[in-house]
Amino acid sequence: MDNTLTQHWNIGTKIIFRFLFIYFILYMFPFGLEMLPIDTLWTPLIEWTGKHILNLSESITVLPNGSGDTTWNYVQVLVIALLSTIGMMVWSILDWKRPNYSKIFYWLTVIVRYYLAVVLIGYGFVKIFKTQFPFPFLERLTQPYGNSSPMGLLWTFMGFSAAYNFFTGFCEALGGFLMFFRRTKMLGALITIGVMSNIVLLNFTYDVPVKLLSLHLLFLSLFLLAPDAARLLNFLILNKPTVPEELKPIFKERKWNIALRVVKTILIILALGFQFLNISSVQKQLEDALLKPPLYGMYDVDLHVVNHDTIPPLRNSTRCLNKVIVNQAGYASLEYMDNAKIHYMFSADTLKHTIELLYTDSSKVYEFNYVNEGDVYKLRGKAYGDSIFVTMRKNDFLLVNRGFHWISEYPYNR
Repeated sequence: MDNTLTQHWNIGTKIIFRFLFIYFILYMFPFGLEMLPIDTLWTPLIEWTGKHILNLSESITVLPNGSGDTTWNYVQVLVIALLSTIGMMVWSILDWKRPNYSKIFYWLTVIVRYYLAVVLIGYGFVKIFKTQFPFPFLERLTQPYGNSSPMGLLWTFMGFSAAYNFFTGFCEALGGFLMFFRRTKMLGALITIGVMSNIVLLNFTYDVPVKLLSLHLLFLSLFLLAPDAARLLNFLILNKPTVPEELKPIFKERKWNIALRVVKTILIILALGFQFLNISSVQKQLEDALLKPPLYGMYDVDLHVVNHDTIPPLRNSTRCLNKVIVNQAGYASLEYMDNAKIHYMFSADTLKHTIELLYTDSSKVYEFNYVNEGDVYKLRGKAYGDSIFVTMRKNDFLLVNRGFHWISEYPYNR
């Protein structure tokens, strides 16, 4: 423990610590007790605050979901800040004579370290195993840049590169893993601050609704690094000598320190094991969803003929096919010139060269025989008694096929 933390603290330091202690504990709750219905416990107080303090015209009905930046979340942060302020004032009145809170500070840092470790390893694993940012779907690849949301653009950018996902995920997981140990806490905090600064900036500049959580993770990392700030300043900037942190045993009796190491080892194994099991389950579901079916791809329709009459490819036409999209096992979509898109159950026999499209009630809609001539596919069949003939060409996306090049004589920026 840093010797400076065992000395007499000034009144400002004690007030700040009391506030931060209550705030962090309330924010991290129910860390380790995730089965508790925490949202239900918070909601009455949050609704009351929104109505009577913030004068919100409508009640807060949307609970945290895929977005962590709901009105509920922002009011929760305000409620935590208010409770922390009240708690700090009461604590200061009742315990104003205490010279320092070095022991409580230590155990708070332990809780913060483990909280950061679990959260960061979880976020790291979903990138390492590429479940957070899957490769862009075919529909996304045909969507104009201007029609994508800022968050959608970021997801496309991240999803394209498995290597970049692994790098960013590894940095997150490494910073988190180092948080488990006192000796590597400072290095873990430095790595985490660098990683989280970038994530916070991405969340704000690409409108990703994880702003509150990422900011808090950054603040918690800065909190852990604060006791080492003077030593880092001397070493990195002022070129002055510094002394190592004195890491004393937690307990005086050896048996309790051994017991602590055993419990700590079990907790780390459980935390890592839970993350592996969770990510394995998600990865399996994602792999099943992204399994490429026969004739996978997006096809641009060149010719659409019904009963020997060519359907003119007019803009906003509700009759003329524009694209055929086979993106997911068992399903396909037909897109018309008016941008209407109809989804069907899909099956293809690549040996017999046949295709079937069915409504979800299993009533047949299209039956085709197809011929493949290079990138061109010719489909001939019937639908509702009408004869159908379609020629379509597989779309080879530059983003998918460009690949990596060590040597580029000129920039290939398209």
